[in-house]
Amino acid sequence: MNNPADANPPAGGGNQQAGAELAAAVSVKLPDFWKNDPNMWFAQAEAQFHLARITQDETKFWHIVARIDQSVICHISDLVNSPPMINKYQAVKDRLIARFALSPQARIEQLLGSSDLGDLRPSHLLARMQEIATGLNVNDSIMKTLFLQRIPSHARVILSISDGSLTKLAEMADRMLDSSTSNVASCGSAPDSSPLDYSTLKGEIEALTAEIRRMKTRPTRSRSRSSSRPFKESKRFAGTIANMVVVLSTAEPPAASITKKTRLSPS
Repeated sequence: MNNPADANPPAGGGNQQAGAELAAAVSVKLPDFWKNDPNMWFAQAEAQFHLARITQDETKFWHIVARIDQSVICHISDLVNSPPMINKYQAVKDRLIARFALSPQARIEQLLGSSDLGDLRPSHLLARMQEIATGLNVNDSIMKTLFLQRIPSHARVILSISDGSLTKLAEMADRMLDSSTSNVASCGSAPDSSPLDYSTLKGEIEALTAEIRRMKTRPTRSRSRSSSRPFKESKRFAGTIANMVVVLSTAEPPAASITKKTRLSPS
């Protein structure tokens, strides 16, 4: 004998299911339409539909229509005014991708000429280049060449002889450029953290210059030794003085700047 409770579902069951579907539809928050990458925009939309368990074609269709702005909806105005009986969502998707996605020729030109490093990290640049090259059958050898062309020359020399994968190559480039950037930053901040004492530095240059003169005029006991040791020491001091002069010439002097240059006697 059948149980009457099995034959008659609870009165509120249909309302609960409808409420769950409505809540799922409300939870979908699509981003603004990406005119420069419609394929990835629809991939984002479909991910949200999947998470919200939205499977109805018409629900997907109206979600898309509700999210795009006036500059985009004009491309599907006929579909909005007279939606097709079936495959509404697919019709909108195909139309917008056809209107906004770059053609293979345009993507090749972009890959060859306009994908510059700029403010991107090398790994981010590579990801962008690989996205542009999707479906273009660009092998890793060509991609490596195109990638290295956009890397600064001081890093390119080392990266060009690396045999690792493109991903490892980009990670190595990240580390190299991060290191060079931090070195430049530390050099640039040095004058602020420890201001130069110009008067002291000038005095040290004058003292070293006097020492070189004294070494050249100092009498020697052995002719064989006198021809090498004073010369080596004078060269060492001259190098130190040259470094100090470079510091003075590249740093910004205070208001009372040093105007007199120290002249070195020829060695």
